[in-house]
Amino acid sequence: MKQAQVEVLKTKIQKAWGPMLDKAADAMIDTAGAKWEVMIAKVKEGEKCDAFKSTLRDLWLQSGK
Repeated sequence: MKQAQVEVLKTKIQKAWGPMLDKAADAMIDTAGAKWEVMIAKVKEGEKCDAFKSTLRDLWLQSGK
């Protein structure tokens, strides 16, 4: 019963708020991307970089973002 209610509510919420939810998701993605760019810029400025940061930076740069 609970799962059925969740599915019904999910559909109704998406119908009523879909455009706003899409805009909110876009804003979150833009903000997360900007944060990653700042982190990469710090690494490029000579901040000591461990293997994990280096790997993340390389992945981010390869994605073309």
